[in-house]
Parts: sequence; structure tokens; C-alpha cells
Amino acid sequence: MIATEESKDITFNGIKVTCYSDGSAESHGRSSRGRSFGSDDGRGYQRLMINFQSVRVHELIAMAFIGKKPKSYDVDHINGNRSDNRSSNLRYVTRSQNLRGHQKVRGKSKYRGVSSPAKNPKFVAKVTVGTRNNYKTKYLGSFTDEKEAAIARDTFCYEALNYPLEGLNFPELFVDKKDTKPQVTPMQNNEENIERIQTQIDMIRQESRLLSYRIDRMTDQRKTLQDEKRKLKEVLVEYRKL
Repeated sequence: MIATEESKDITFNGIKVTCYSDGSAESHGRSSRGRSFGSDDGRGYQRLMINFQSVRVHELIAMAFIGKKPKSYDVDHINGNRSDNRSSNLRYVTRSQNLRGHQKVRGKSKYRGVSSPAKNPKFVAKVTVGTRNNYKTKYLGSFTDEKEAAIARDTFCYEALNYPLEGLNFPELFVDKKDTKPQVTPMQNNEENIERIQTQIDMIRQESRLLSYRIDRMTDQRKTLQDEKRKLKEVLVEYRKL
């Protein structure tokens, strides 16, 4: 079934604006230039001029299709693409959740949420949970493989903490799981019930992703061994010719 395009009218800066579910908008003021997806502002967001005032397109689309933005909430792009302003790709989230998508890699590991303590050959996956004034570090396990640790961290962050895709090391592993419906996500309730949310089905999903990665590693190792075996046979043939 092909989704039909929707349009809704709102008022911004005293001007009627028609917003479309594909992420475009059209103002009906004197300076209107017709329907547009906006222009890049240099940070990946799309902007429009409405009655001589610049506004981000995603704010207009969210206002039209999701409703008025709650106090202290931000508009989040679910798939992490700031220029994808389709109504199905937008949701309201708290500022703390939105900032999770911009966490930087810290320490010696190349992945977020992974560390390698001194004199420890394993990689530790952990994440900070709670609010700024009341938080704790949750230990997710030690792994011999750095990427496995990162996947374990991503799984917990996505399924238990409702992290946006851009806050993950491997968003491509979770993109098919994302909720594409417009929504308001109250993070406070999620954080207060982390232990309850972490059910057996979450562990099964995590193990499935780790198993898939291990299978890929074994396939690569098998190919390497086959190449080495072939080279050894070639050396043996040359040796027998001597």
C-alpha cells in the first residue's frame, strides 16, 4: 500500500503556511517563493524565510503533524538525517535525549561507550543512566572483541534507553526497528524503569546481533586460511621441483 501525501495548514509569524508530509512547506505571504524543502543552513538543517523570518523546516512540519512542542522538548530526526523532514521521521524528545545523538567517542576505543582499562586485554561496554543530578554507570559486560562490546552498548542504549539512531555506533543494525510514526517520547519514564524494561527478549536480540557478527568474522577467517593453504601448496610444488 502506497502512503498518500498529506498537507496541513498552520500559522507562523502571522502567515499561513501549508506543510506537507514529504517535508516541504509553502508560505502564503507576499514574499512567498512557492513550495520548497528549504535550503541548507550549513549545519545540515533546512531553512525557509517566512515573512522575513528564518525558520527551520523540521519545526514547521512537526508543529503541523505532531502538534505544539512541549516545554523543554526538541524536534528529533529519527533516522539521524537532519535534512529528512518527512513527518514520519520527526518526533519530540527531551533535550537530554536529543543530545545523546551527539555524544563523542572518548578514551582509547574507537567506539562510543567502550573502554579498555589498563592491563586488561578485554573491552568493557558501559553506559551512563539517569539524570544529570542522579546518574550511575551501568556495566554491560567485558568482551574480547571491541566491536562486540560496541554492539552490546548500542543494543542496550536503543532498546532500554530509547537512544536515537545517530547516538549509536552501528545505526544500520537497528534502522529496521525504528518507529516511523510521529510521537512524543517522555524520557523520564523510560529512565525510571530501565531495569523493568530490560527483559529476556532484549537479551535474545543482542545475542542474535553478536552471533551474526561472529559468523561474519568466521567467514573472513576461513577465507584467509584457504588462501594460506593455497599458497603453501604452491610453495610445496615449487620445492618438489628442486
